[in-house]
Amino acid sequence: MSFRERVGALGLLLTLGGCPSQPPPQRTTFDDDVRYQEEEETIEAERHPASEWVAQGEAALAAGHPSDAMALFERAIAESPNDPRAHLDLGLVLELGNDYEGAERSYRAALAIDARFPEVLNNLGLLLRDLERAGEAVPLLRLAVEEKPAFGEAWLNLAMALEESEDDAGAEEAYRRAVRLRPDDGVARANFGLLFLRLGRNEQAAIELRRALPLARGDAAALQAIGNGLRRAGQPEPAVRAIRDAIEAHGQPTPALLGELALAQRAAGDASGAIASLREAVTLEPRYATGHALLGSLLAASGDYPAAIRAFEEALRLEPRGPLADRTREQLEAARRAQRTR
Repeated sequence: MSFRERVGALGLLLTLGGCPSQPPPQRTTFDDDVRYQEEEETIEAERHPASEWVAQGEAALAAGHPSDAMALFERAIAESPNDPRAHLDLGLVLELGNDYEGAERSYRAALAIDARFPEVLNNLGLLLRDLERAGEAVPLLRLAVEEKPAFGEAWLNLAMALEESEDDAGAEEAYRRAVRLRPDDGVARANFGLLFLRLGRNEQAAIELRRALPLARGDAAALQAIGNGLRRAGQPEPAVRAIRDAIEAHGQPTPALLGELALAQRAAGDASGAIASLREAVTLEPRYATGHALLGSLLAASGDYPAAIRAFEEALRLEPRGPLADRTREQLEAARRAQRTR
C-alpha cells in the first residue's frame, strides 16, 4: 500500500497563480505532452481568471486566514454564481476546516459549471481518496490528467487511487508519469518504490527508495516510510540513515521511530545499537508493548535471558491478546528453558 499523503490542497494556489511562479526548469527527455509549472499557471489563469473577491480570498488563504477567505469566496459566489474558481476555492477552505460534505458539494458545484476543470477534478478525487472512496476518485483523476497531461499532482493522486483500487499495472504507469513530471518529489518516489516492494520487485524498490531519500529531507513521515521500505528491500544501512533523518526532522525521537530504527539497526548487524534504541523507546513510553517484545527478542539473542524474560513478561502484561502475543509467549518459554539449562 502506498504511503498516504495529501497531494493538492494549498498547493493549488501555486497553480492558480496565488503565489509567484518559479523559473521553469530546463526541458529534458520527458514525454512531448509535458508542460512545466510556469506554462501550467498561465493556462489555468486564462481558463478561469480570478475575480476581485476570489483574488482577495486566495491572498487571505495563502496568508493563513481561512475564515476571511471563506467570507470572500462566498461573496464572490453571491455576485457570480457561475464562477467555478470561486466554488473550487470555497471547497478548499471547507475541506481544510474538515467539512468534507460541504467541500464535496462545492467541488461538484464547480464541476457543474466546468466539468473538465483539472484542479477541481484533482481536489475532489483527493478528497474521495481520503474518504476511502478510491473507486469514485479514479475516473475524476483520469479526467484531470487527460485534460492536463502535465498535472504531476493529479498523476500522483491517480497512482495512489489506482493502487488502493488494486490496479497495480495502472498504478505503476501513473507513478512513472508522476516521477517524470515531479522528479524532485520524495513522496512520488517513495510511493513508487513501495509499490515495487509490495510486488516483490525489491531491486527496483531499492532504487526508487534510495532516490527518494535525499528528496524527503525534513519530512518525518515520508522518511519513516522510506526507511521501513529500504529495510524490507534488503538495504539496512540506508534504512538506518533514513530513520535517523526522520527523527531529526520530527525534532525528537518517538517510540515508533525508535522501534523502526532498532529494526534497521538489527538488519544492519548492529545489535547493541538496536538494543539501545529499544531501551530508549520503552523508557519514553513504558506501555509500548511492541517495543518490549522486540527488546526481549534482541536480549535473548544476545544471551541476556533474565532481561529478555522481563521484557517478554512486560509485553504480555501490556497486551496479553495483542498481535505479537502468541509469538512473545513462545519466545518467553524458549528464554526460560535456555536460562534453566545454563
